[in-house]
Amino acid sequence: MTKTLTSPENYTCHQIASILSLNLLTVRHWIQRGWLKANQSCPKYYQVKPGNLKQFLENPPHQIRKRIAAIDTQAINCLLGKNV
Repeated sequence: MTKTLTSPENYTCHQIASILSLNLLTVRHWIQRGWLKANQSCPKYYQVKPGNLKQFLENPPHQIRKRIAAIDTQAINCLLGKNV
């Protein structure tokens, strides 16, 4: 995997979307729906803590469980900092 994270303490929506190969608006939609907890550093940008991201990916809402399960596990492990 060639994509790496520059800030291990907080992730931006853009970093999450690029590593998981998702649309940026999809990640923002998850935040706006309240499924993924994030801090808003300014009106346009959100920062997601690794613990919140881990909780979301391990226990996603019922509506999007199949979509989360279809995401590459290597990309998820990269985000969560797991070495496989």
